[in-house]
Amino acid sequence: MRRTLGFLATVLVATSAMTPAAAQQTSLPITQPKADGATTQTIAPISAAANINLTPRRVIFDRTKRTEAVYVFNQGNTPVTVDVALVDNAMLPSGEIVPMSRIAERDAAAQATAAKVQSAKPFLLAAPSRMTLPPGQGKTIRVRATLADGAQASEYRSHLTVTTVPSPDSGLTAEQAAASEKGELVLRIQSIFGISIPLIVRGGVADATGSMGPISQVTLPEGPALAVTLRRQGTTSLYGNIELRTAKEVVGVVRGIAVYPEVGERVAQVPLLRPLKKGEIVTATYIADGAGKASPIASGTYTAP
Repeated sequence: MRRTLGFLATVLVATSAMTPAAAQQTSLPITQPKADGATTQTIAPISAAANINLTPRRVIFDRTKRTEAVYVFNQGNTPVTVDVALVDNAMLPSGEIVPMSRIAERDAAAQATAAKVQSAKPFLLAAPSRMTLPPGQGKTIRVRATLADGAQASEYRSHLTVTTVPSPDSGLTAEQAAASEKGELVLRIQSIFGISIPLIVRGGVADATGSMGPISQVTLPEGPALAVTLRRQGTTSLYGNIELRTAKEVVGVVRGIAVYPEVGERVAQVPLLRPLKKGEIVTATYIADGAGKASPIASGTYTAP
């Protein structure tokens, strides 16, 4: 008698702001060991889901700005349903963004950092909470902010998070289940991807200033990079781009780097466009990226060993 077990496992993967997210279903038939103890396993892709994006990259509310329209666009070729939610995240000194709901799994230092996060949820309203996006089309999320009199912090922050919803037919069909071999476990995994942008509510004047700490060379999976330490002073966040430049050319750029109020400093890794030569001097500049004119926030130098 042929027996097959099929089920759907769902994994949530959070993406950084403005990073396209794509979900993919994969069927993993896992058979029982053969007589000689060997195990066979094959992986067969099923289908690709939607690729969604958000505009703008971040939103700042203050006493002069109370509303914003966030545009969600489906860049994929199939319809996709998404959930819209406000989520609180904490930034760690490594630059990692961790959901507050998962911070209890981290060490005491991470929990102490997260305790400094000032949630903007009490001041925000986003609608609708769910929408279906046709392929190649988008819709608008309306966000409204208020700020109670006597607010204690200068800056409050939450993330507007858009997450794909699995389709109703994402499980195994009867035909697919019957097609498996005797004793085979059929496992279908559907990854669920989300994308988020920060929503910042300011009750006071932006007063943050920045400086640059140590710079070192590291190796990432994609190649060499410089780890740049960004330091922040004040009660509000910093946001900008990091540019690496030698005397002759730009050798690295990374965009959309924030330093949030819960951290006094963080490390940003900037991939190098080419390996550095011995003795080559690189100037790292952290440049503000906002509505006004781009201006340097901080700079530092690194000499290749």
